[in-house]
Amino acid sequence: MVNFKLNLVHKSGSTPCVRSGAKSGKTVPSLLTTIFLTVVMVWMGSARAVEQPLDLVAVPDVNELGLLDLTGPNAAGNWPRITRPNQQLTLQRVGKALFWDMQLGGDGIQACATCHYHAGADHRATNQMSPGLKAGDNVHDQLFANAKLTPAHFSSNNAAGQPVGRPSSEAALLGEGWSADDLDGTPGVPGSKADPAVDNNDVVSSQGVRLGTFHAVTANRVDTATLAESDPEGFDVTFTAPDVGIPHTVRRVEPRNTPSVLNAVFNFRNFHDGRADTFFNGVNPLGFRDPDARVKTYVGGSLVPEKLRIPFSSLASQAVGPPLSSFEMHWDARTFADLGAKMAGVQPLRGQEVSCKDSLLGAWAVRPCRGGVGIGLTGDYVTHIKAIFDQRFWGNGSGGDVCLDAGGDVTACGSPDRKYTLLEWNFPLFFGLAIQAYEATLVTEQTIVDVINGALVKGVLQNGVGVNRRLVNTAGLTLEECTLGLALGPLEADLDAAELRCANHYAKFIHPKAKSGSQAPFALLPVPANVNVGGCTPAPSCTIPSSRRTRAVNTLLNVDRGLGRFSAGATNCAECHFNPEFTGATISALTGFGAPPPLPPEPGEPPEPPEPPPAVAEKMFTFNGLVAVYDSGFYNLGVRPTAEDISLGEQIGGIPLSLSRLLEILAGGTPAPEHSLTQINKVGAEIASNGLKIPTSPSDLTPIAFVPSVACAPDLALDDLGNPLPPDQVVPCGPQPDPGDRILQNGAFKTPGLRNVKFTGPYLHNGSKSQLSQVVNFYETAGHFPTLNLNNLDAGMRAFGLGAADEASMFEMIETGLTDWRVAYQEDKFDHPEICIPNGHDPVSGRTRLVAIPATGKAGIALPLQTFDEQLRGVNNRANSLTKACDMPGIVDPVTKTSTIDVPPPPVP
Repeated sequence: MVNFKLNLVHKSGSTPCVRSGAKSGKTVPSLLTTIFLTVVMVWMGSARAVEQPLDLVAVPDVNELGLLDLTGPNAAGNWPRITRPNQQLTLQRVGKALFWDMQLGGDGIQACATCHYHAGADHRATNQMSPGLKAGDNVHDQLFANAKLTPAHFSSNNAAGQPVGRPSSEAALLGEGWSADDLDGTPGVPGSKADPAVDNNDVVSSQGVRLGTFHAVTANRVDTATLAESDPEGFDVTFTAPDVGIPHTVRRVEPRNTPSVLNAVFNFRNFHDGRADTFFNGVNPLGFRDPDARVKTYVGGSLVPEKLRIPFSSLASQAVGPPLSSFEMHWDARTFADLGAKMAGVQPLRGQEVSCKDSLLGAWAVRPCRGGVGIGLTGDYVTHIKAIFDQRFWGNGSGGDVCLDAGGDVTACGSPDRKYTLLEWNFPLFFGLAIQAYEATLVTEQTIVDVINGALVKGVLQNGVGVNRRLVNTAGLTLEECTLGLALGPLEADLDAAELRCANHYAKFIHPKAKSGSQAPFALLPVPANVNVGGCTPAPSCTIPSSRRTRAVNTLLNVDRGLGRFSAGATNCAECHFNPEFTGATISALTGFGAPPPLPPEPGEPPEPPEPPPAVAEKMFTFNGLVAVYDSGFYNLGVRPTAEDISLGEQIGGIPLSLSRLLEILAGGTPAPEHSLTQINKVGAEIASNGLKIPTSPSDLTPIAFVPSVACAPDLALDDLGNPLPPDQVVPCGPQPDPGDRILQNGAFKTPGLRNVKFTGPYLHNGSKSQLSQVVNFYETAGHFPTLNLNNLDAGMRAFGLGAADEASMFEMIETGLTDWRVAYQEDKFDHPEICIPNGHDPVSGRTRLVAIPATGKAGIALPLQTFDEQLRGVNNRANSLTKACDMPGIVDPVTKTSTIDVPPPPVP
C-alpha cells in the first residue's frame, strides 16, 4: 500500500484540496495519479508492510510524557505522583550515570553497560560461552570456559550443505531418541546428547561476575564477599598459577544472549521470555504478576505500604533484575537495599572519564576538563534522588531521612539497629525509573528506511515546464509518493525518471558516513561492500560529492527494493517484524497507544479488512494446522528443541509468564502443579476490578482500564480460499481463552526489533549465528527443528527462496537501511562515558583482563562500530574492537593489564 501524503504545488500556485490523514498535507489523488499508483504497485512487485517512519510512533516514555510528575495532559489527580515537577532531564542524567557506573557491580567493575556497551548489546568473543543451563546441562560442549570464539565455531552446515552457524542438527537428535512435542504443546522428552561437533546446546551470551557470597557493603567500591572455590554451573577452569584468593572459576555467562536496549522502550514486555512486565511495581521485574509487591512510603509519621502499577515501564521492570542476579552483577545474598546503601552516597562514575561534551552528562562532568574529559560527575546519587523523587519515598516530610532496621521497620537514625534509610530500601524504585528514563532516549529514528518512508526529508522538486510544470513538496512524502507526484508523460519511462530524480534528492538525507553492507555488491544495483554511501549536509541545499553520489542513490534504491522483498508473501518477514518498530511485541501493537494513524485505502480500492484489535494474545491456526492461543509477539521458531528452554512457558512465584496461559486459568482452566492458584486469583481479582490502568493517548493521560484480552485471527472465519465460512463453522473466539484451549507458550521468545541489527550480533536468543546471512538461511529452511517443535512452532515459519539480487537487496535493507548511523559512530544521544569491561581471564593468574571502551561526546568518533563477525575475524580498524587496554587507576594493574580488584575484601569478623 502507498500512503498518499502528496502536497502538489500546481502551476497556478493554488492549494489542492486536503483531507485528513497521517500527516497534514494530504491531497485527493487525481485520476492520473491513480493510474500511476497502479503501475507502481505492479512495478514494485509487492506492497510493503512497513510504510511509516519510526518518528510517527509516540515514544511511550512515562517520564517525558509527564505521567510521573503529573505535568502531562490530564495526569494530575489521575495518577500517583512519583517525581517532583519538571525533573525529566535530571532523571535521564541519573539514569545514564547509573547505567554506565562500574561501582554498581558487586565486584566494582560490572555495570549495566558492561553487557550493553555496543549498540545496546554485547559483541565480546572471549569467555562468552555458557553451557545449556536452561536444559539442565552444565557441561560446555563446543568451547570451554575462558576460551575465545573464532569464525570456525560458527562454520557448521546442515545436511543440505547450508550454513547454520554453530552446530545444530535435528537429524542427530532424532537419532539419539529425542521425541517431538505433544499436541498440547508439552515439550518432547530429550534423548541422549549428540556429537558436539554436529549438535550442541551451548549458548553465546555475556559474562558477569564470579560466584561468591555477599557479606556487606564497603566504602571502597567492592562489596565484601567470599568467592566460591568451584561453580556447580560449569564455570570451572584450571589456572597455571592462580593469584592468592582467586579460585579455579571464571566469570559466569548468562544462559541467553544479550538483547539490545536500543528502542526497547517500545516493547510491551522485556527480556527474551517477557518476565519484565509493562507495569512496574517498584520492587522487582514481575509487575502485576507479583500481587504482593509494595514499596514503603512515610506518610503522616508512619510507614505505609504503597502498591504501584506504573504503566509502560517494562524497561524499569527489566532494570531491577540484573543487579540481584548472581550471573550478572552481584554476589549471592545481596539485597537491593544493600545496593542502595552502597550507591546512594558515592560520586557517580567515580574514576571513569566523561566527555565534557557528553549529550546528557557533560554539564555534570567534574572540571577542569583535561583533553576534553572530566573524571566522574559532581554531586552524589542521594542528592540527585532527593531532588527528583517525591519525599514520601525517601524522607520524613521535613527533608530528613527515615531510618530502618534490617527488617525494614522504623528505628532511630542513631540506633545500633539502624541498617538502612528509606531511600536505600526503595532504591529499586529510583534505580528502575532512572535507567528507564535514560534508555527511553535511545530511539533510532534516523535510518535510510525512515528516509524512504518520509522522515527527515524536505525541499521542493520540479518536473516539466510550462503548463505541465509540477512542483512536489517532499516534506513527509515516501519515496514512492515523491515519484508519483513528480511523474509526467509516458508512464513507464517517466516513472523511472521521476524515481531517479526523487532518489537523488532523498539520498542527500542519508547520514554522511553511512557504509554499504556485506551483500551490496550482489544487489540489483551493485555497490562495493563497506564503502561510503552517505548523503551530505545541510540537506537539501548540499550536493553529494560525485565520488559517492551514484553509490548513495543505488543504496537508497536497493534498500527500498529490499523493504519490498522483506514484506513480500514469499518471505513474509513482516508477519512478525512489522510496524516502524520492526516487531509486533510493542506497546503500540498490543494496546494501540502511540500507534501511527492508519493508512488510508489505496485509491480506487476497497478498504483493507480490519486487523484484529490490539490485544496481548491472539487465537489463530498454527503451524500444525490446529487452533491455539498465543502471546502476541512471542514465537517458537525452532532455534533449538522446545525442551531445552521453555522460555515463556516458565512460571515465577507460581504465576505463568504466558499471559495466554494466565488468562486461560482465570477462565477456569486447570493450573499445573507448579502454579499457585492463590497467587493467580489475586492477580485475577486485580484485573477483574480494573485495577490495571494505562493512559488513553500521548495527548491525554487520563487512565483507562487495561484488560488483557484475546484477539481473533481473521482466518478463523474463512475457508481455504479466503471466503467467509457459514456461522456454524466459524472457529469460536472470545475476549478470553476458553478453559482447556491449546496455549502456544513453550519455547516461545519475544520478537526483537531489527533496527541496528548490523552491530548486535551474535544473533538469536542462543547467540548461535555470527552473520545475518546465517539468520536468513535459518528462516529459509523453516528453522532447525520443525519436526521436534512441530506442535509449538509458529505458523509463519516456511521454507522460501529469493533470487540472488533480491536476497542481497533485502540484506542491504536490514544491514544498511535499518542502521541509525549515529549509533555506528556513537554520536548525539548515543555517546557515553568511559567503561572498562571484562574480556576473559589471564590463564596464569586467573585475574580478569579488562579492555577499555573510551568516552565519547555528542560529536561521535571517526570509526564505525565493529560487528561481531569482524571481532571474530580480527578486523580491528573499527570502534570498540576490544584492543585498547584499560588504564583506569585503582582498577587495573599497569603492567599485567588485569584487574586489581578480582579478590573481594574479606568479611569483617
